[in-house]
Amino acid sequence: MIQNIQFILNNLSVIDLVLLAVFHILFMLRMIYIFFFTGKLLFGKKEYIHSENNSSLSLILTVRNEEENLKNNLPKILAIKNVNFEVIAVDDFSQDNSFLVLGELRKKNKHLKISTLNQETRYSIKHSQNIALKAAKNDWVIPISVAVPEFSEKWLQNFAKSTVEGKTVVIAYSGITESNEFYNRMIRIESFFLQLKSAGFILNQLPFVYSEENVAFRKSEYFEKKGFGQHLNNPFANLELIINSFITKASTILLFNRDSALRKTGLDSKKDYFELVKKSIRIEDTLSHRIKSVLIFDEITRILFFPFSIISLVFMPELWPLFLIIHGSKILVYLLIIKTIQNGLNESKIYVSSLIYDLIMPYFRIIYKWHFNWRSKKKWRGKT
Repeated sequence: MIQNIQFILNNLSVIDLVLLAVFHILFMLRMIYIFFFTGKLLFGKKEYIHSENNSSLSLILTVRNEEENLKNNLPKILAIKNVNFEVIAVDDFSQDNSFLVLGELRKKNKHLKISTLNQETRYSIKHSQNIALKAAKNDWVIPISVAVPEFSEKWLQNFAKSTVEGKTVVIAYSGITESNEFYNRMIRIESFFLQLKSAGFILNQLPFVYSEENVAFRKSEYFEKKGFGQHLNNPFANLELIINSFITKASTILLFNRDSALRKTGLDSKKDYFELVKKSIRIEDTLSHRIKSVLIFDEITRILFFPFSIISLVFMPELWPLFLIIHGSKILVYLLIIKTIQNGLNESKIYVSSLIYDLIMPYFRIIYKWHFNWRSKKKWRGKT
């Protein structure tokens, strides 16, 4: 078979050779990205914390009409033992009994502090988070959602032991609980790939985050950057914008394991899915040119690889064994990496669908990104 392939290669036209060269370059670029970015969580050198340190933590959460979640979930968080922490809850102009529930919980839990926004405010989540950060007595803060029904016993302890001297950010996985809704699965997959991408970039000295939740950072860094400042009116993203302004690889710890992960409920609608996609686009727009260039490289090579594979096969069908070997090796490596990482995070029942999603999404995303940016610019011009 090798001699056969060699004979065919020696008799290819110039156009065929160019197509084959482009295909092989794209293949090598994709393999480099898969190993050094996607696979870095498995193959890269991991930093383990063996500290007896138990830093004091401030959990901050903003709530709007979360009466049931507050009743069902917040008591479990407040009952955590073996960690010195406080919870700062800011009621974001709720129309239900959220503030009353917080008041009742405060009577029984002295480490719960509560505040409220008493009127409707644009970008109210940012205002609420600013209030919470000002009220926090500890330097290490963790934004969380109240829609978290369960978590590992080691969750908060893992953070307390990782918030050590010389570090400013500790990042753990933030997942979505499973439901039978179509968009719930889409959200779970999109969230998984976004956080996987972020982790790969962090491990390659290109640090940024897509999600603020279940991420610990030093409060002092927030105030050194003068809070939200120019980011106050930036839609879709909140504390991610501030974290991305001071995060560095050397000062960041990744806790990508099931014991440090949180999962929240209630995300299963079409609106929730597109809000997540819009948020990721907005965050990418605020990143440095260096990070953007690598994101664009990833996007372009992913988009081009499959079409060039098809075109090359159409023009050179006699080389199908070669294409089969190349594609097979790429797919096998990628499948192994994704499956291993999902197992480590306890992300079940999205394996096959996530592979299909990952194949289709680059083409949808580039069209949607153009549409979203075009609409945003049109809306902004309409206000001038």
